[in-house]
Amino acid sequence: MVRAGHTEAAVDISRLAGLNPSGVICEIMNDDGTMARLPDLVDFAKTHKLKIGTISDLIAYRRQYDKLVTQTGARKITSVHGGEWDLQGYTELAGGAEHVVITQGDVTDGKPVLVRMHSANPFDDLLAEQGGKHGELHASMDIIGKQGRGVVVIFRDLGMHLTQKPKSSPEKIRQYGVGAQILRSLGVRDMILLTNSGMPSVVGLDAYNLNIVDTHPIKVSET
Repeated sequence: MVRAGHTEAAVDISRLAGLNPSGVICEIMNDDGTMARLPDLVDFAKTHKLKIGTISDLIAYRRQYDKLVTQTGARKITSVHGGEWDLQGYTELAGGAEHVVITQGDVTDGKPVLVRMHSANPFDDLLAEQGGKHGELHASMDIIGKQGRGVVVIFRDLGMHLTQKPKSSPEKIRQYGVGAQILRSLGVRDMILLTNSGMPSVVGLDAYNLNIVDTHPIKVSET
């Protein structure tokens, strides 16, 4: 639920079965040496009379019982980027990290919603360090402000060292589960992701009834 990975799924299944929360995972190969994909695994399971499930199945089951975040506050703000916003705070029940969500317009009408999932980074957001993603947060807010409808989720990484340039972190993967619960609580379903990184592949997103229908580039002003 927090990190939608195969390792975590193995532990979750053991825990749900009332056993020691541990597991062994392995890759199944086809006879020709290629990695088995889902259709191959379905045939393998039928042949050997095995049960088969997906991470999405596991998330869908746990969604009925587990909660990762709780809303902890709300107020309105006015920004030079995008104008007026509804701001909400969400706190993780495990770890206590507080994340900020700002929204504009009705995001529950079933139409695709502009969404920016943003990891707060002082090197980019405050210092505008060259070579980073400086300006993407404010540019995303401007894009949503012009349309008058959208969501920005700003994640805080409590493990970030402020004097060291952040590297690629498993925190990014962990945020998918937290972000998915936040978006569902807001009533978002179909989204247009504001990103310059192309269409992401997010395991288990469909279990939250969320769908990335498209991406929208973020044009950042160099001034």
